[in-house]
Amino acid sequence: MSLFKTLKNGAAAAASSYKLILLIWVTTLVLTLAVGYPLRSFLNMIFGNSMAVERLNDGFDLGITGDLGKSFGGLIASVSAGTMLIGLVGFFIMTFFAGGLFRRFSLAWGGLKVSDFLRTSAGNFIPFLKIALLLMLIIGAYTFILTGIPIIAGLIVSGSPGQTGNIIYGLFVIWALGLPVWLFVADASRRWIAATGSRKVFRALGAGFRALRMRFWHSYLTVLAVVLINAVFILALMWLAGTSTPEKGITVFLFFVATQALFIIRLFMKAWRYASVCEAVK
Repeated sequence: MSLFKTLKNGAAAAASSYKLILLIWVTTLVLTLAVGYPLRSFLNMIFGNSMAVERLNDGFDLGITGDLGKSFGGLIASVSAGTMLIGLVGFFIMTFFAGGLFRRFSLAWGGLKVSDFLRTSAGNFIPFLKIALLLMLIIGAYTFILTGIPIIAGLIVSGSPGQTGNIIYGLFVIWALGLPVWLFVADASRRWIAATGSRKVFRALGAGFRALRMRFWHSYLTVLAVVLINAVFILALMWLAGTSTPEKGITVFLFFVATQALFIIRLFMKAWRYASVCEAVK
């Protein structure tokens, strides 16, 4: 199967699973609102009808921290805790739903009912979580060996951070180009678990590495293509968030709708990668 056909079939499989993607979106939205509304109430309690909001509209004003007094510490703690909570729970949610998505994309034909999707997600959660944690350790070691050790050695030899700038950029490019290898292994391992029903994590990782070795360039380019498109989308999303500053009324609502639509597209791209990997190892 050609690279284009693999990506095309993966996109079609992801698009046909729109109900499952919308379910993931709703779950994530409820989580965000559960954390966001208490934080908003806390901000209203701190700022009230003060001039702090108007001062923040012109940029961050360090003097506000003195005006808020002890409340500033509570604000920072709340924002940090909320961000960590969303990130951690979001990781578990995506790991949970990945079990159902890979089962859907590993089927030879037909769809997957929502009840079966949730049941499969729950059944695959623990092995998928183990694979995610193991791959995080592998990527961490890969990052340290490829970038950390050379940078530390360069600093010791040169004694100046400025002289290692070009080396750092080069190592980062090499690191980024190698990342799709680990993503494919992780996805192929999860696909093996979803297809076989086995819960043996190390056997799944072995299957992932074997799938990579059998058709290395096809597998690598499949993930690389999706990652590059996803990176462009994320940069565009960051640009939109940075340039759009709604103030009140209908513009705030439209901005919320736009961000949620973009988030759904982001979920589709993740599902596209999963489905493309499943197509590549058939």
